[in-house]
Amino acid sequence: MGEHGMEPTMEYDQLIVACDLGTTEFRTLVAAPSNGDGLQILGTGVAEAAGFRDGDFVDVASGTRALARAVRTAESDANVDISGFCYGISGSHLRSVWARGQFQIGPGRRAVTDTDIAAAIERANSIAIPFDHAILATNPVEYSVDGIGGIVDPLDRPGSMLEVNAYLITGSRSVQNSIENAIDRAGYHAAGWRIDVLASALALLTAEEQQQGVVLIDIGGHMTQWVIFRSGRIAGSGMVPWGGAHMTSDLAHGLRSGQSTAEAIKRKDGLVLRSLAHDEVDTDVLFEEDEIDVSPGLIAAILEPRLEEIFRLVNKDMGAAFEPSLLLRGAVITGGGARCEGTADLCEEVLGLPAEVRFDPAGLTVGKSLPEGQWATAVGLAYWAYGADEPIAIEEDNLRERGGVKGIIKSIFKRR
Repeated sequence: MGEHGMEPTMEYDQLIVACDLGTTEFRTLVAAPSNGDGLQILGTGVAEAAGFRDGDFVDVASGTRALARAVRTAESDANVDISGFCYGISGSHLRSVWARGQFQIGPGRRAVTDTDIAAAIERANSIAIPFDHAILATNPVEYSVDGIGGIVDPLDRPGSMLEVNAYLITGSRSVQNSIENAIDRAGYHAAGWRIDVLASALALLTAEEQQQGVVLIDIGGHMTQWVIFRSGRIAGSGMVPWGGAHMTSDLAHGLRSGQSTAEAIKRKDGLVLRSLAHDEVDTDVLFEEDEIDVSPGLIAAILEPRLEEIFRLVNKDMGAAFEPSLLLRGAVITGGGARCEGTADLCEEVLGLPAEVRFDPAGLTVGKSLPEGQWATAVGLAYWAYGADEPIAIEEDNLRERGGVKGIIKSIFKRR
């Protein structure tokens, strides 16, 4: 049996399956390292996310069938047998809290050890959390030794009292059990999990960006997730219940068209900033005209208010975690709702940060090409599954070149 739920086939002795449980689609990815120097995509599968809402299976029967379709399609595409996979967790059930852990090193002063650090983190993890919740991620942000704070790594520092300030993310045990029940009913086993937005960050953000300060905003179908990194560590995360599907609904209503027609228009001619349109449109035509002439200005007049609202809700949700002066690398925007022209410009206007839109995970140059769609989360899950518990950051040069992944794979994949 190969690792992470796949039967070894052909020359591959290390294989991984990752499933992104998105709000509109389930995306399954089959991958393997290529001669230790690259990441091969062996196959993919996509199915509509039926019976799935807000990160949970609300209709187990239809959700199970949809999940099985996505995985079986990937099986066929990769020509392998899949027994299980790692998956992503998202939804409004996720909570975040700051916690402080204190550990007395001894009556005298001595160098801080790994055991001391683990004990301090364990104390932080003992904080009271909501009923039916479990700690899904613990991120030590800074330490203090004998009252001296701002320490990133206290190992070997002499002292008698160690404290850690940690950022915890908790999630519902009930939701996680529901997901794993659906996976089991589909005929597979859950081989591990990762919080969605952290997986996306792993695939899209560089180590330098995480160190210098950056916010990743992932505009999905029915929700928008965000995560802030400062000094290489998570400094905040959250979500708002609006996304690209709401933009499509606004467009369908405004143009008096079906959802599929509106989605096609959004993908082909989507514009979210009226100042970029060459025509000025009186929005009264949306209410007065029987036949509406679709134009860039009209599309922008419909989409801009919704996306602006999404960015403002994200800004509000970030609260005290949002310190623009500490986010030197600005904002990176991804997700299906970010594919319209003008997205980065509108984000800059609302958040007051330099922004760029980014979709493609770094380093995927061998094997099959990824199909159209949002694959950063699935690729991030694949990166994580063969790495350590700590996030594995992409190097800046790899992101710029979009070339080989030697620097990534050497730290992610461990040869037997």
